[in-house]
Amino acid sequence: MTPSFLTRLSDPAIRTVLLCGCGGGFDFLHGLLLYPELERLGKQVVVASYSFGDVDALTGDTKIFFEEGAAVVKRVTAQTGHAEAYAPEVHLCSFLDTRRPERDAHFAYASNSRTFSVPTLRRFYEQLVREHAVDAVVLVDGGSDALMVGDELGLGDPIEDAVSVQAVAALEQVSCKVLLSAGLGVDRHNGVSDASSLRAVAELSAAGGFHGALAIEQGSAGHRFYRDCITHVYSRQTFRSVVTAAILSAVEGKFGAGDPARIADQPIGPESLFVWPPMSFLWAFDVETVARRSLLGGWLRIAETPAECYAAVREGRRALSQDLRSREQLPEAAAWPWRDLFDPS
Repeated sequence: MTPSFLTRLSDPAIRTVLLCGCGGGFDFLHGLLLYPELERLGKQVVVASYSFGDVDALTGDTKIFFEEGAAVVKRVTAQTGHAEAYAPEVHLCSFLDTRRPERDAHFAYASNSRTFSVPTLRRFYEQLVREHAVDAVVLVDGGSDALMVGDELGLGDPIEDAVSVQAVAALEQVSCKVLLSAGLGVDRHNGVSDASSLRAVAELSAAGGFHGALAIEQGSAGHRFYRDCITHVYSRQTFRSVVTAAILSAVEGKFGAGDPARIADQPIGPESLFVWPPMSFLWAFDVETVARRSLLGGWLRIAETPAECYAAVREGRRALSQDLRSREQLPEAAAWPWRDLFDPS
């Protein structure tokens, strides 16, 4: 009954796991839902953010690990200087130092995802794999826009996700490559329909690329670790994550409009965030299968700059303009013929 992605990760031959964000924001932090289990399995975990922060603002205890054009990656610790509004990589290190004081000072790799193309990101990951002898890569997407093909009417914010998926799929040194979707359905506020998300799960299942799902139970090790880390991060910066609000609310049993207290600092209202149980699962997929299914990846795979990536996707969408799917909706419940048996009137 163990999800197959966990069975693969539990293989003793896998000693070091690269846990990285798929498309910006707090994606890499959502990976902390899995962190205690990776620790229990005895894995070394290397964290790379692929987020949206200002890398130039990271100063002091830091060093440049990778640099190619505008793409710069810095290795940071809890002692790294940072911008007040946003530095989740630094605060993650601080949290891990607090929780695991018996270990050496923790570090993470910080970058801005909007400075990468597929070739550039692949070269960065290849360098990480060599530096840390990485055996498995776990990409974490907050939401489900990483699963979009490209012909859906609403895509969310898919460019960085598609770049990440294609770059990891192309890694030849690593055989175990997993994409995790956390908070499935949260992209509704960004134009992605729930029907599109669930259809993606079905199509990837049919293609043999679905590797199981893991429910995050309230009070479980993953829930507590993630919740406590987010609390720690929020005590040190002003930015708040809509996806985090969705995940924590779903794990705690909320259903319906979002928790106003959790998204008070966000540019969306509670009515724009519909919380439902699928947000409390980690949905696992084979990265290479996701990459093969994606039109987006085909459009931008050889683009050399972020600007070229956006232009390639715009052109691809323009060519599909007559073939885009209509807005996908889940069907309403049918009227059962015997419903009147329970009609209190």
